[in-house]
Amino acid sequence: MTQGKLAEDEIRRLNIALEAANREQEAFRYSVSHDLRAPLRHILGYVDILQTAAGQTLDETSRRHLQTIAQSATQMGQMLDALLELSRMGRAEMRSESVSLAALVKDVRRELRSESKGREIDWQIGDLPEVQGDSLMLRQAIVNLLSNAMKYTRPRPKAKIEIGAKNGGRETILFVRDNGVGFDMNYAGKLFGVFQQFHPSSEFEGAGIGLANVRRIILRHGGRTWAEGKVDGGATFYFSIPNSPEAPT
Repeated sequence: MTQGKLAEDEIRRLNIALEAANREQEAFRYSVSHDLRAPLRHILGYVDILQTAAGQTLDETSRRHLQTIAQSATQMGQMLDALLELSRMGRAEMRSESVSLAALVKDVRRELRSESKGREIDWQIGDLPEVQGDSLMLRQAIVNLLSNAMKYTRPRPKAKIEIGAKNGGRETILFVRDNGVGFDMNYAGKLFGVFQQFHPSSEFEGAGIGLANVRRIILRHGGRTWAEGKVDGGATFYFSIPNSPEAPT
């Protein structure tokens, strides 16, 4: 068999595998969007009927149980939304362009302003460079990291959130540091996993997808993600973006 024939067979095999993977992804998205949502709609619908029709005759414990069921179903819906977003980030077409991290951070802070209402937050923003990447994806990564920092500094009378960057030679490293509740470094390897939550959901809301989405976005850029922290001693989250060949090192 000639080299050309071997190459054609390999390309055909890869195309078949890619088509199969795309069909599986489409089936997954359909299941999340339709099949998994239907039971949740039924649960919420019947809870609403019970609360309306029998709410006055139920005792306090029963009403509390219904409320818990409704909250759990709503949370599941949010988790499904997050899974779809994670899937979308994994298949969205990427554009490579010059992206100002400083402009992205400024824009994201403006978007999150309503979440900081009534809170004292000391923002410390360093010099942030430009990188090569997809601006929409990198913006989402920064939204997730800053939202994360704001959420876990909520118990602090005065939150401190620092955003900075450094040139690591072949890559640019951005970090988000906070003085929040932190985490146990023994679990650092699991932080960027799907549905990983290390604090009670009653205290800190979320679907456990945000950091997984950050990792998915940064991996698509050829970069890395990692974190450092200490229980009740704050946390620092990092991601790196490879420098373009012509960028100074």
